[in-house]
Amino acid sequence: MSYLNSIIAQPTVVYLHPFGTTSTDNIESLSNCGDGPIILAFDQEPLIQHYNRELFAFVKKNFKSFRSVDRPIILLNTEKHSIEKNKLLDEFKFIDANYFFHGLAAADWYRGYQYHTGLTSPTKRTITKKYITFNRITGNSRAYRSFLIGELALRNLLGQGHVSYSEVCPVHGHYEKNILDTIRAYKVSSAYVLKIKNCLDDTHFPLRIDCEGPIPNGSQTIGPISAIMESFLHVVTETCFWDHRTHLTEKIFKPIVAKQPFVLLGCVGNLKYLKSYGFKTFDSWWDESYDDIEDPVERIQAVVKIIEEICNTSNQDLENILRGMSHVLEHNYNLFYSKNFIDSIWHELSVSLQSAVSQLPPRISLRTPLR
Repeated sequence: MSYLNSIIAQPTVVYLHPFGTTSTDNIESLSNCGDGPIILAFDQEPLIQHYNRELFAFVKKNFKSFRSVDRPIILLNTEKHSIEKNKLLDEFKFIDANYFFHGLAAADWYRGYQYHTGLTSPTKRTITKKYITFNRITGNSRAYRSFLIGELALRNLLGQGHVSYSEVCPVHGHYEKNILDTIRAYKVSSAYVLKIKNCLDDTHFPLRIDCEGPIPNGSQTIGPISAIMESFLHVVTETCFWDHRTHLTEKIFKPIVAKQPFVLLGCVGNLKYLKSYGFKTFDSWWDESYDDIEDPVERIQAVVKIIEEICNTSNQDLENILRGMSHVLEHNYNLFYSKNFIDSIWHELSVSLQSAVSQLPPRISLRTPLR
C-alpha cells in the first residue's frame, strides 16, 4: 500500500481474505475513501473468465464509483501471459498489472527450510524411490493429474515412486466423472480417456505418501522430508496445464528448496518462464522439449517417458547422477534464497504497476515514485 501511495493519489486496494478464496463474501478493502483508482489484487489464483465473472462484476459495481466519479480498475494478477486474462481485461475494461506472486509467497513460506536438519546434501543421499509426486486436487482443470497417474499405471511404474492421489477428489468428486469431462472441456480423445479410465479402474486406491486419511493442503510446506530425500525425481504437477498461460505457483519451488531434480507438468513454455528468472533445469540429463509440446496428452506422455527412463535406471546410478548435477541443484537453491530473486520480483511488480498507472485517465493524480 505504501508503494501505491507513492505513485498514485488515493488508491483503493480490494483483495480476498483468507488466502486463496474467490468468493464475494471474502472481499476486503484498504483505503476505500477516495476517488483514486482501484487495485483489484487477484494474485493468488489463476484467472478463469466464467468462474471469475461474478466476483469481478461485484467489485466493479460496488467499488467503481465514489461520489459519482467513475474509477478505473487495475487488475493485479500473477499471469504474465494468458488468454483467459485477456478475455477478462476486455470484458471488464480492467488495466493489466502482473508479477510472480507465488515466488514471493514461496520465499516467505519456505524460508525456514534453510535450517532444516533433515534436508541432506544431494551428494550424500541414498535413493530408494525413483520419483515423488503430490496430487491432491484432481478435478476440473487439474483432471490432467489423473491422466498422469493412469499413464504411470499403464507402464507399471506406480510402485517405483512415492505417489499421492485419491480416486475421489476432495473438491470435484470421482476421477471417472472428472476425466470424462475433459472430452468436452479440453477435447481429449474419448478413446484415450477410456484407456486411462480402465487403468485407473484396475489400480488400488488410495495412493498415499505420509498419511492415511485425506491428503492435507500442503501449499505452505514442501512435503514429507524423509520421503523427498529418498526420491530421485520430483514430478511437479502445476495448477494450470491445459491452456496458453504463463503461470507458476509455489509448487515449482518445492524441489528447488529440497535440492531435487524435477520435471514440470504445466502449461506450454512454463519451464522457459522459470528459467527467465535465472533458474537452471536438466536438459543435460534428459529431453526437456516436452515444454514445447502443444498437445496436452502428448506433453504428459513425454514427461512420463522421462519418468520411465529414470525408473529403468538403478538407484546407484541415480545417486551418481545426483552427485553430477549437484552444481545445478545448489545454484537453484542459492538463487531461491537470494536477495536478488526477491528483488527481481519486486522490480517486476513495481514496473508493472507503474505501467498500469501510466494508462490511467489524465484526471488521475500521479506521483513521482519514491527513491
